[in-house]
Amino acid sequence: MIKKIDIAGLQLDNYTVREMIMRVDRRISERILTTIEEVNMDTLALTESDEEVKLALEACDYTVIADEGILRAASADTLQRRHEIEDHDFFYELFKRLERNDKKIFVIAESQTAADEAEGFLLGLFDRAHISGKGVLDDSQGCSEKLVNEINIVSPDVIASFLPSPAQERFLLHNREKLLMNLWYGIGNNKFMGKKHGFIGKIRKMLDVKRLTHLINTYEHRQNSSI
Repeated sequence: MIKKIDIAGLQLDNYTVREMIMRVDRRISERILTTIEEVNMDTLALTESDEEVKLALEACDYTVIADEGILRAASADTLQRRHEIEDHDFFYELFKRLERNDKKIFVIAESQTAADEAEGFLLGLFDRAHISGKGVLDDSQGCSEKLVNEINIVSPDVIASFLPSPAQERFLLHNREKLLMNLWYGIGNNKFMGKKHGFIGKIRKMLDVKRLTHLINTYEHRQNSSI
């Protein structure tokens, strides 16, 4: 199985869930600052036009593919990885460990309502999860600094980010070294936990794969033209 895949010049991790969990567990136990970002089709599309999003993903310690269409577009699809991605196994396995080890989790989102919903979502799945605080990143001037201060007062083990892109990637890019944390997990606000059912969902996935394949082909054409 290919452990790294190249999407238009961006290297994405393609470890199995077991392999990824082992790597993250080791870093957490050694208290090594670790940043993880979920990557879906929309995030990849942003990297073409938003340099900060691309830089943030490149700087992450690990990326988790959140859409199996990415593997299909990169011709790296396998049955095991497809099921792991569709069932969001990494998300569930990681949070089961965080819950079991009573890790302090700080939730951030784009509004108070979104933060409350994210907390409710996590506690609905992991009722013993230790949510130690919630913060909001909106368009207010100085909000980023305020959120950093709120996080550092709590000094959580984990920041679970439900921010939308590109706000999530920009916040991480500009504040990574300021945050008192052990693990950053960028989940995003795309409600990735729910599967897309029905005809409309299938059509959207087909269009997403086609769009990503076009992005890859365009990048490769540019690279070949510059040689």
